Amino acid sequence: MNEKQLKDAYRLRYEYYNFYENKEPKWHARYKEHELYQAVVKSFEYDFKEIAEKMPELIKEYT
Repeated sequence: MNEKQLKDAYRLRYEYYNFYENKEPKWHARYKEHELYQAVVKSFEYDFKEIAEKMPELIKEYT
């Protein structure tokens, strides 16, 4: 995992919750081929308070 991957994962998660509200299928369609897709989808199981700790672990696990 590198810093760029971490920033990209946070950006994708941010977009999901802030730009694609009520349009979640469009987000999934747009990013389903992204290298971080699985990690970001798994991150939805975690609260925003936990994500800073969990996201690096998820990126390592899914990439």
